[in-house]
Amino acid sequence: MTSNALAEDPHRDVIYAAENQAMPSGGRHFSRFTDLEAYVESVLAGSWWDREFPAAPLEVQLIRRSRSATFSAAAVDRTGDEAAIWIRDGSWDAVTVVHELAHVASAQPTTSPDPTGPHGQEFATALLLMWREFLGLHAYGALLSGFDDHGVPYRRERLF
Repeated sequence: MTSNALAEDPHRDVIYAAENQAMPSGGRHFSRFTDLEAYVESVLAGSWWDREFPAAPLEVQLIRRSRSATFSAAAVDRTGDEAAIWIRDGSWDAVTVVHELAHVASAQPTTSPDPTGPHGQEFATALLLMWREFLGLHAYGALLSGFDDHGVPYRRERLF
C-alpha cells in the first residue's frame, strides 16, 4: 500500500489480517452463485439487518467478477438507496460476503465520509456486529481480539 493509500485507509491491512487470523477457512463456502445470492437476500430481508442498520439499503445488486479480478468490492450510491457488491470468483465465502455487506451497512451517504477511512470505525463496528450474528461468537471474539490488539477503532457502545 502506498503512503497516500495508507493515510486514506490506515486500518485496511490490519482488518484483512485480523479476518484471516480469526477465520482462515473463510467460513461457509457457496458452491453456486445462486446460493450466494440467496444468502445475501436472506441477510437483507431479515429483521436483524433492519434493526441494526435502519439507514442501509435493503436491496443490493450482486455482481459476479472473474477469477482474474484481484478483489471483491462494495459501493452505495450517494442517496443511500442503491448498492452493489462485486464478488470475485474464488471468493464465494462467508467472510468475504459479510465484509462487503459491512461496507454497505456502514456507508454514510448523507453525511461526510468516516474520517477513519473506508475500513474505519463505522465499518469495523458493522463488521463486528455481522460476525457475531452470522459467523458465530467464537469467530466474533477472535476478530474483536484482533481489532483490540492492533488498535482498530470501533463503537464499543454498539457491541456491549
